[in-house]
Amino acid sequence: MVAEPCRQRSTLLRGAELLNDPLLNKGTAFSRTERRALGLESLLPWQVESIEAQVERCRLAFGALGSDLERYAYLQTLRERNVTLFHRFLADHIELAMPIVYTPTVGQAIQHFSHTYRSPSQGIYLAAPQQERLEELLAQACGGPGGHSPDLLLVTDAQGILGIGDQGVGGIQICQGKLAVYTLCAGLDPARGLPVMLDVGTDRPELLADPCYPGLRQPRLQGDAYTAFLDRFITAVQRVCPGALVHWEDFGASHARPVLEAYRHRVPSFNDDIQGTSSVAAAAILAGLRGLGRQLADQQIVIFGAGSAGCGIAERLWRLLKGAGLTAAEAADRLWLIDRDGLLHAGTPRLADGARPFAKSQEQLAKRFGAAAGDGAHGPGLLAVIEAVRPGVLIGTSTAAGAFGQAVVEALCGGGKRPIVLPLSNPTHLAEITPENLLRWSQGRALVATGSPFPPVVCTGSAGQPNERVIGQCNNCFVFPGLGYGAVAVGATEVSEAMIDASIEALARVIPAATDPDAPLMPPLSAAQAVARAVAEAVAIAAVQEGLARHAPTVEAARSRLETSRWSPVYTGLLASEAPQAVP
Repeated sequence: MVAEPCRQRSTLLRGAELLNDPLLNKGTAFSRTERRALGLESLLPWQVESIEAQVERCRLAFGALGSDLERYAYLQTLRERNVTLFHRFLADHIELAMPIVYTPTVGQAIQHFSHTYRSPSQGIYLAAPQQERLEELLAQACGGPGGHSPDLLLVTDAQGILGIGDQGVGGIQICQGKLAVYTLCAGLDPARGLPVMLDVGTDRPELLADPCYPGLRQPRLQGDAYTAFLDRFITAVQRVCPGALVHWEDFGASHARPVLEAYRHRVPSFNDDIQGTSSVAAAAILAGLRGLGRQLADQQIVIFGAGSAGCGIAERLWRLLKGAGLTAAEAADRLWLIDRDGLLHAGTPRLADGARPFAKSQEQLAKRFGAAAGDGAHGPGLLAVIEAVRPGVLIGTSTAAGAFGQAVVEALCGGGKRPIVLPLSNPTHLAEITPENLLRWSQGRALVATGSPFPPVVCTGSAGQPNERVIGQCNNCFVFPGLGYGAVAVGATEVSEAMIDASIEALARVIPAATDPDAPLMPPLSAAQAVARAVAEAVAIAAVQEGLARHAPTVEAARSRLETSRWSPVYTGLLASEAPQAVP
């Protein structure tokens, strides 16, 4: 893409100011002509370098660092200095860099945010005491010379960050990480995405007591006060960024679904923890079952962890089960949700709205479990459910490390079954089971994909021979970048269920295990860009077919918008007389 707005903005900046603009800075890649015309000659070393040479220097510096947190800090600094070079480095070294800018390392960085924050970072902070001025404050991020209205807002209140809970304003780094993945995988122009931190306070005592914590030091807003703040924010978005997609990220279990349902029809929006996680999990399950020659409608499915992610997966599978021909009641009967009080049932305390459709009746408990049905508020535990239900699929979203013990795995594999097991909790140390233990205890029979990256495991294959099993990562990067980019490219007025279903099917088709059950249950990270293209096209076409695409009346127009809107990490000439530098 030719960055004409960047050229226009560059005429307002010269010398050090230009070098300090991360969207325009090219460092040693500025041409001789640009250096002379823009007052840069004395500010840069003599050599005019290619972006490839710059990337290689970055690779050497990145590799010389001693820890992942140091590598994260290095890449954050690079992004704050030179956006194009940052994204080119990620694109050229995706498997090296993705775990650093995104999960699992971003979780560690967020936990250290109060003590590592150095300067204004990319993104905006909207705090509760400012709620009467949210429209003005949001406009600050979109104004100024060359200002623009973002196409995508990545928004968090940081109450439910990954598996580490309430992290206050440090949560903005999850927004930054996910926007980097949008650009890396799908080609979203980094100038068109905006990280937004809704600072409604924090309930984490150590943050409230930390003199270095830079956020609002008060308990989180609750109830009507919280809802009023969100209402004002959405009103500001509608006025300042009309048509922008809102990606809701890492809201707490009590707020995630109500926020999504309240605003998904007011602004185009989706919640990645509910809809993105559920889509990746559903695609893995569909692909795994196809590889095994089985049907979704024939499976019993146990979900251990009934928070926003677990309930989102249940809802998504419920929808797919109905699409496979089951009634709503039959589909709900296939799904078994377990939380800290055991299997969810009508008497479970604090039953969330998202879990209510899947709670079992007392009659169902008595029929299935008899005397082991539990006592009062407590339902049967995980092992009892596995033994009684004999599921073909087990999913973990509990953050209860090691919860899938040997007895659970052996019960799951009883009779020589080949179960699909998705321990999705992250970071890595919170996984319900390690792939090594799962494959050892299942004698290599289980199909597995995890929430965090794990190394390959050598185990006995289905033919009885030792083989190396590559562990697929159920990484949301295989859905949300294509889903969001496809919606933005065609100007979707809503993110519909049909668009999400299209993303699931597009991903399921390219999962290796769909044709070989011993192959990975997710594509490799190196395929993330190709997957995002397929997902974006499927989503855009679904939007057109539903009449939701403002910018694309036809499928052909949608495909054209996807190509012309895609950004690439290459330098462009900043002078009107210069051609774009498609190759540095």
